[in-house]
Amino acid sequence: MNLIKGKSLKNKFNFLLKRIRRNFKNRELIKVFGSSNNEINSVFIINLDRQSERWEQYQKEARFQKVIGNKTLLDYSIRTSAIDGKNLDLETLDLKKISKTYNLNDQYFVDPDPRLLSIIRKKNITVDLSKEEIAVALSHLKTWKKIVEENIPYALILEDDVFFEGDFALKINELWQELSSKTECASFFDILYLSYKEVEQGAEVEYISKNLFRPIRGLWWLSGYVLSNSGAKKLLKELPISSPVDLWLNLKFKKLEVLASADSIIFQREDLKSDNNYSILPVLSQIGIQSDKTHLILEQNKGRNPIFVLNYNDYRCEIIGKIISILGYRCCINYQNMLSPVIDKFVINDEPLLFDAYSGFEIIANNYKKLNLLYPNAVFILITDQVKATDCESIRKDYLLLRQYFSKHKDKFLEISIEKTTDWKPLCNFLNCKIPSFTFPNFNNYQKSITDYNIADAQIKKFKLRKINKLEHDVHPWIVPTENYESFGIQLDDYRNVKFVGTHNKIIEDSFNEFNDSDWMFLENSFPSNLAYFKKSNFELVKNNGFKLVVEKAKNQDKDYISSSIVTRMNHLYGRYEVIMKPVKCDGIISAFFLHRNDPWQEIDFEFLGNDTTKALINVYYNPGEEGIKHNYGNRGTPILIDLNFDASVDFHEYAIEWEPHEIRWYIDKKIVHVRAEWEPTPIPDMSMQFFINSWPSRAFDLVGNVDNLKLPQNCYIKTIRLYKWDNSNPIDEYSLVENLVNEE
Repeated sequence: MNLIKGKSLKNKFNFLLKRIRRNFKNRELIKVFGSSNNEINSVFIINLDRQSERWEQYQKEARFQKVIGNKTLLDYSIRTSAIDGKNLDLETLDLKKISKTYNLNDQYFVDPDPRLLSIIRKKNITVDLSKEEIAVALSHLKTWKKIVEENIPYALILEDDVFFEGDFALKINELWQELSSKTECASFFDILYLSYKEVEQGAEVEYISKNLFRPIRGLWWLSGYVLSNSGAKKLLKELPISSPVDLWLNLKFKKLEVLASADSIIFQREDLKSDNNYSILPVLSQIGIQSDKTHLILEQNKGRNPIFVLNYNDYRCEIIGKIISILGYRCCINYQNMLSPVIDKFVINDEPLLFDAYSGFEIIANNYKKLNLLYPNAVFILITDQVKATDCESIRKDYLLLRQYFSKHKDKFLEISIEKTTDWKPLCNFLNCKIPSFTFPNFNNYQKSITDYNIADAQIKKFKLRKINKLEHDVHPWIVPTENYESFGIQLDDYRNVKFVGTHNKIIEDSFNEFNDSDWMFLENSFPSNLAYFKKSNFELVKNNGFKLVVEKAKNQDKDYISSSIVTRMNHLYGRYEVIMKPVKCDGIISAFFLHRNDPWQEIDFEFLGNDTTKALINVYYNPGEEGIKHNYGNRGTPILIDLNFDASVDFHEYAIEWEPHEIRWYIDKKIVHVRAEWEPTPIPDMSMQFFINSWPSRAFDLVGNVDNLKLPQNCYIKTIRLYKWDNSNPIDEYSLVENLVNEE
């Protein structure tokens, strides 16, 4: 798996230098191609039908490589039509050829990251192959079959994004001569790697000579390798392919004669976009591994930018903004003009606009000529539904002028219908970005959560918030780096204008005189950063006083501790969530209540760290998408610590989360202590979630300390839980005003 390939300017510049330097090297003739059984007979290039430009680019590259006999590499090259993951039907997949899942243990075998070891020792984690990974594997398999069917002694197999290093001819001639002189067998090897990337820990190898080594494990990429006829037959006998194909080959090294060039002499180009979608990345991200590389991959998926959507004050701007966000863009959506004052200032003063995309801003829609000059690489999108829906003659005239202007810049202008578009292709082809493997979002039942009410009618009160300590957060396109707030146009202050909208209607109030299984259910599971297994038996009702969650040292399945967690049966979308509780005071233990969902991962937390119960940790996780989209990136979220001004473990206090479309508020004893609005530093979670409450020993030792087994068992006490549903159809209710005015300063 190529997890490092980005599209940064630095990478592109370095690749340009590589190309320039190659032009000044003496070009030796390649002597290893021919028609005999001891020569490479064919070169197969795996290329998607829809990527003809890559095939053209390869042809230029192949002509550059001169072969003895007044030929070039192109004379031996055969284009092989790649399997397209976009059109792959997983239901009809032949499981005798390829498996849909693989085990995290296989990833560790190839890339033994020590952080991964502690996870796989505790739990058996299965990973679903992405459609792209399955398609890549089937494409290589197709080529292996061809080598056997046509009885080809040796074939060089290339992916279509290759670049031959300056000393490619010299190196391949030397190593082929060495192989020819050291064996009298008809087959020198099964597989010969000419292109590879070693894992971070370094590949495990046996060196044979200055030209060759024998890999034991630890090589990524299948960009360029020579496969013998005997090797192809052996691989076909080892089917099904049961993981990403480059990983799977590592698992088969011990059954094959595998060699590799001492240096990788075929490189992957850095001026082309990758179509790969790596199944392992969300898994590694969730357990805290390779978050920076995750960011690189997400950045790589992104296409042209900045993007300016030329509509405003319309719910369709929310929709197109969400769609652009799903593609990996940091997209600033102007919900109800809430962000207009900041962005207007930036545009008027010609200050740099640092988001990747902007949707719903009147000033942008009215300044497209200026923005086109200021941002030469910018692209512009017009939502045609709004044009057709309006009866205003002046608006229609404005749009005609806009179309006339962009008739001179057609490559920068896209007209799109939100109601009619059902395919990623028009948008992705225009943006020159990767087409996702999942289907285009269905927004027919789109909930206009923010456009349904007028934020201007909100009751606004100013509060002084608690001092906070910002902890390290993740880096991905849906988080603004906190150190760069001002650059992005986000202004924060200790005094905040909090906007109260709508009504909070109570749906559950439970003091747990008995367990109500119509509202709640027990978890019987765990998660990677949890050292305990959740069990129903560790939940205990406390007579006339709620319940307790017991954390104790006891082996259960793959965990060394047991504890308990309950969760609502019902999903919630916006509301108020109150808990009267007394958390555990013990190093290593976290007591928490929170809202959470996966696919995509969104979460809002209120946590207490057992090593210091005078503070609370609040956190938000945000990934965009709709139900089933597997954006589950980020293991740290965006955490901050808040001083409580008391020890939470001494007595019961009331804590609350208020979650509304425009902001999230955290309360302690009915006083607001912290508020987050849009992009502070994430968008506001916008999908339904379940409500959880639990206590557990954490693997985050640097944050919460090591568990002191001598102090176990420990009890987290919960007296009352109240859940409210947010309703924006009614005026501000008395409940919200009275409770919030307590903290007005």
